Amino acid sequence: MNQLYLTLNKAGLMFKGHTEQGEVDFIHLETDENGTTHSVDVNIFETLFGDVEGNPSYEALSGSHTFKLEDTQYTMTAEEMGYQKYFDKWKVQGLFNYRVR
Repeated sequence: MNQLYLTLNKAGLMFKGHTEQGEVDFIHLETDENGTTHSVDVNIFETLFGDVEGNPSYEALSGSHTFKLEDTQYTMTAEEMGYQKYFDKWKVQGLFNYRVR
């Protein structure tokens, strides 16, 4: 995921914020018409998409993911989780044009 985060950071989509756990990295997803900013903290993002950590490509992120929240295991697609539109936007912006090492 590090290469994805570096790419998102270069595009201005990463920022630091404060939570109960202290300072956390966030991914900016969008700002809507009324100025509300939507973001996800990196820890949550890695919980949802950690199964593709070694290859966070557009195709891998867009697929189905199995993750555990508290004591419940879920399997959902990026579309079902509401992230597909952001991955589509990142693809158009060329943010997946990197090689995973």
